[in-house]
Amino acid sequence: MPSALNNALFLSAILAVFMRLVDAVPAHSSMGELSETSGDEVQDVDVKSPLNDRQTWHLMARELHKDVKTLRDQQFESDFRETANMTAYEVVRISTPLLKPSDGCVSRNFSTERCLGRIYSVLTWYKENWNYIEKENLTSTLVNDIKHGTKRLLEAINSQLQVGEGQVDPFPSSLLSVRSAWTRKTTVHSILFNYTSVMIDTCRAINYMSKRKGGLRGKDTKRPEHWTSDKN
Repeated sequence: MPSALNNALFLSAILAVFMRLVDAVPAHSSMGELSETSGDEVQDVDVKSPLNDRQTWHLMARELHKDVKTLRDQQFESDFRETANMTAYEVVRISTPLLKPSDGCVSRNFSTERCLGRIYSVLTWYKENWNYIEKENLTSTLVNDIKHGTKRLLEAINSQLQVGEGQVDPFPSSLLSVRSAWTRKTTVHSILFNYTSVMIDTCRAINYMSKRKGGLRGKDTKRPEHWTSDKN
């Protein structure tokens, strides 16, 4: 009897450790490195005090990330309910714009202007191709919230971009192939999955910009110590 009790206690302890490890796994960014979980490190904001522009930017991006992630999970559960793991669909996902180390958002030579310009270009692509999502039988309120949230964030970023600074070539808005029910599902999943990754990196970049001396338009200085060197 004592042996059975000891075994039960041992298994309980192992399970508790496993659950802590699972909860501690951070989100994976589109730039191939582990990122802070969607910029949730802004925990020192006093909600009773008026928010400054930098805090508003970050909270706006966090809210947009949360909505996109929720819609991604909703669509996946609806269209691929026979599979619980999104990793199984990695090989069928189409390529859509993502943030890369060379875009200046997490590289050693961090550039506010280049990073903002690339974020603006990437978000513009998702805004222009959002009609693929609007055609789906998803929560209309959430779809509209993301549409308007993307527009608001684009307007905020555009207000910080000066003529000739951070300008990048826009991504081509070529028609996506949706010739069958299967390609329609995988296309929608790809857009939402990649958009979620984009927002993880966007939240982190904006959070870093907002905490630097001088704010979003401040001079680029030293890179945060917790960001490891990027490999192209």
